[in-house]
Amino acid sequence: MVSVRASDDIVPVVAHTVGHSGTVDRLLVSISGRQSGVCRMKYLLYTKAGEVRMYFRLNEEGVELRDGQLFWTERGRERSAWLKDLRSVNLKVNLGGRHQVVGIMVLWFRNGTTLTVFSADAVGRFDAQRSRTYRSFVSALHEAIPQESIRNIRFTTGGMNNNAARFAGALMMAMVIAGAGAVLWNMNKITAEIMIILGLGGVFLIWPLFKLLSANTGETYRPHRIPDDLMP
Repeated sequence: MVSVRASDDIVPVVAHTVGHSGTVDRLLVSISGRQSGVCRMKYLLYTKAGEVRMYFRLNEEGVELRDGQLFWTERGRERSAWLKDLRSVNLKVNLGGRHQVVGIMVLWFRNGTTLTVFSADAVGRFDAQRSRTYRSFVSALHEAIPQESIRNIRFTTGGMNNNAARFAGALMMAMVIAGAGAVLWNMNKITAEIMIILGLGGVFLIWPLFKLLSANTGETYRPHRIPDDLMP
């Protein structure tokens, strides 16, 4: 459900069609006011105040771009900030399931406000529909930033966020497998075939971590050229 204010004189909410294929994005809605004639685009993505390191569940949903401002909900109350007051924009990805990543955008404003926007579902898992909505939002936000403000904003990539235990766990498991295999090999307690199987298991655990680290290298990017590997 999309929550609206009584003063907005809202007409029915409609789903927004995106892309040349005509795909309907049901998490991107337009809300029009009868009297004002203002059309608002609301992206039903999960958000959280501050730069989030770890979380168990996301509760706040919905970000809105309107009149050069960003609107969101924090603890049931609407908050807003001017896009011209952005200090930094950071894009990163995180594991959201088997061979899948979720996108995370962190926005810092000059008044000290920080907002994190996710492409994941409420518990951090990959969500195909929200990923499409997230890509639309990221593109729209970059386009909505005033040109005269872009040179004063730092656009960065990378940095780990949430579920750090997953990365550490995958790395630890691979190290344990490699160590156990080496010990057993030296003791002549293991065959070459089993060693190969253990090696493949280690690669299976390490490869997603390697891809994640490659995407989160910590660089700057141009706002009109958003890195593809940081979009879920």
